[in-house]
Amino acid sequence: MNIVICDDERKVIQDVGEICRSYFENEIYIYGFYNAESLLRKIAEINDVIDLFILDIEMPGKDGLWLKQELERYHYGSSILYLTSHDELVHEAFGRYVIGFVDKVKFYKQPDLLIEKLKIFKQSEEQKETIVIKDELGSFCIYKDQIVKITSEHVYSYLEYTTGRMEKGRLITEKQLIRKTLKDWEKELGDNFLRPSKQMIINMDYIQRFDKIIILKDGTELSIPRTNYGKCHDRYFDYCGKKMKWR
Repeated sequence: MNIVICDDERKVIQDVGEICRSYFENEIYIYGFYNAESLLRKIAEINDVIDLFILDIEMPGKDGLWLKQELERYHYGSSILYLTSHDELVHEAFGRYVIGFVDKVKFYKQPDLLIEKLKIFKQSEEQKETIVIKDELGSFCIYKDQIVKITSEHVYSYLEYTTGRMEKGRLITEKQLIRKTLKDWEKELGDNFLRPSKQMIINMDYIQRFDKIIILKDGTELSIPRTNYGKCHDRYFDYCGKKMKWR
């Protein structure tokens, strides 16, 4: 597990990091940054996907609200937990991946406030759906949210998925040929997958930009047939709206 903490106070980074280490029994890596700009400069050097960002809302220079927008451009689905002493900023900070807020003033007297939010994050990770895939080479398990896209190849399909590695801010994917049709995939995958064409299914959580051309987090550019554009556009933004509701 990889956790990034960004706060302009050294003591906050140290104390939050210690609580994270004591709560998560498994091996974790913690990266600390004192401002948003340094985080963005160095984040590409971390070759694994970040599981959780813990961000101060108000920092000198670029604040945590600006930082969230920048991170969402490159880090699919990474959960965000905010540290704040300014309740008036909470409403503006809500977003698609924000799992909660911890009051910095109360935090030192009540460290359980942070632990409760870490529990929410851990439960969401443990509830991830797993798919068992069987083919001629045997079988393997994959989390559903690791799947980036699936492309038709007659009665087979190419499954592209991320193993968590990043390179220059982009996801690195791997590909495997599976004897399974897109129709069968559609029955199994669920609501967060979109079929923009007859040949492809994509995970909407990996869409970086939706326009006339869809750009995925791994840099792939996809065109949508004109007959499908309106339906796909409405479904994607409806899905985003549901994801952005308050938690």
